[in-house]
Amino acid sequence: MSILLKTVKWKNFLSTGNNFTEIKLNKHKTTSISGENGSGKTTMLDAIVFALFGKAYRNINIPQLPNSINKKDCMVELYFNIGENEYKIRRGLAPKVFEIYKNKVLIDQDSKSKDYQRMLEEQILRMNYKSFCQVVILGSTNYIPFMRLTAAERRSVVENLLDINVFSTMNTLLKGKKSLLNEQLKTIDGKMDILKEKIDLQKDHIKLLENQQSKKEQEVEEKQKQLKQQKEKLLSDIKRLENTIEENLNKISYSDAEQNALNSLVSDLLLLSKSISKLEKEIVSIEKLSTCFVCSQEVNNDVKQKLKSTKELELQKSNKDFGFIESSVTKLKEKLSKYENIQEIIKKDRSELSECKASLRAIDQQLEDIHASNAKIAQEEIEVLKERMNSYIEQGKELLKEKHEINDDLHHYQIALYLLKDSGIKSKIIKHYLPIMNKVINRYLSEMNFFVQFELDEEFKETIKSRNRDVFSYENFSEGEKRKIDLALLFAWRKISQVKNSLNCNLLIFDEILDGSLDDNATKLLLSILEMLDNDSNIFVISHKSKDILQDKFENNIRFNKKKNFSKISQD
Repeated sequence: MSILLKTVKWKNFLSTGNNFTEIKLNKHKTTSISGENGSGKTTMLDAIVFALFGKAYRNINIPQLPNSINKKDCMVELYFNIGENEYKIRRGLAPKVFEIYKNKVLIDQDSKSKDYQRMLEEQILRMNYKSFCQVVILGSTNYIPFMRLTAAERRSVVENLLDINVFSTMNTLLKGKKSLLNEQLKTIDGKMDILKEKIDLQKDHIKLLENQQSKKEQEVEEKQKQLKQQKEKLLSDIKRLENTIEENLNKISYSDAEQNALNSLVSDLLLLSKSISKLEKEIVSIEKLSTCFVCSQEVNNDVKQKLKSTKELELQKSNKDFGFIESSVTKLKEKLSKYENIQEIIKKDRSELSECKASLRAIDQQLEDIHASNAKIAQEEIEVLKERMNSYIEQGKELLKEKHEINDDLHHYQIALYLLKDSGIKSKIIKHYLPIMNKVINRYLSEMNFFVQFELDEEFKETIKSRNRDVFSYENFSEGEKRKIDLALLFAWRKISQVKNSLNCNLLIFDEILDGSLDDNATKLLLSILEMLDNDSNIFVISHKSKDILQDKFENNIRFNKKKNFSKISQD
């Protein structure tokens, strides 16, 4: 879309005072701007460039732009259309202002000032300062002719003209993305190295545990073997003790009856002992007996002897019975004493049996614990490590997949970068347009009666051939001839930008060109070319020449005057 610059107005800018100075940029096809040196003729050019790009056209520092007397409220406003959209830029200093309006609505200012400027150049104007100067301005002060630009700067201007700078932008973006992807690859490689170390560490740990497990299994197997041997011995001892206890219990199965019999015999012995003691006392009493204690008669020896014999027979029988019972008691006691020994043995065997069974239970528990502990190591520790290792492997697979995707993107980016580099698509487009460019440049040179064969090659190096002369470069020519080449290039770039609708702008400004190295004939030819330019162009010629000299050559004449240190204009 073409840019239609409509109005520029400024105040407190350079030598201008506190009232706005306004110039309509699209009202007349040709306008001359004249005035004495220092009157402010070029201020319009500085104001337009400042509004668009945030700097003056001339080499003036930003702090020097506000009026040195008022020193505040420096403001420039520029109104223009692009297609159906109306734009206004307000840029000021003291205080600092930078606002862009689209269809009377302020465009979001959340971004930084540099980003806001980049958005203006890349998304709205679609050109930068150098491109603007090559298409709109031809000056004698700060203007750098195309032929004096570096190869890279020449390429940038032509790319803007052909509207292929988007490929350079894409190339820059792709390089950034490629660099970012390479950084991501480095990060992924780093992560994969870490994962590999972790996996190797897990493998070593698992191997160590498995070796420990194998060793422990051998130890456990040996321990189990020992415990089983101990268990077999205990079972054998238990069986032996149970048999011994059973046999001994059988031996004392009647011990209770015999104890009762012993108790009865002992009781009988006591009774017999008492009876014997009584009989012995009675025998002694009979021997001492003299009178009957019933009838008180004298007892003779026969009676006494008869009584004594009776008692002695009873005593004899009792002693005999006592001896027999006493013998029986002794035998029973001896027998019961043996039973007690057997019971002690049984008690001891039972205690040993209990200990054996407790040991057997302990061994069984040990065997169970050993098995459980062994299984726990195998199932838990090693499995946890394997699960962790598998997790690392899965992470590695994901990273590898991501790496393959990035490598695929890098491959595509590499192809795109190959196509977008200077020798790629842009080279083919430029190669296609170069003959057209050279043709247009040579046509304008011919119109200015400068008959040379001018050619730019694909690296934008010039070859200039003159009739019957050798090949020359730009620097071989006089200042006037150089100016003709500069003008031809300017007109050619404008023509091509109009055809491409890329950097198409209605404004064309000549700053003191008529006062420089062009002779009168060249000046006339230049003015005639300006007249032939299409009606959509608005041409401003800044000159020292007086108003009277320029008046009949232009539709509109503006003269700058300086009064009391402030620049003002008078306009026809």
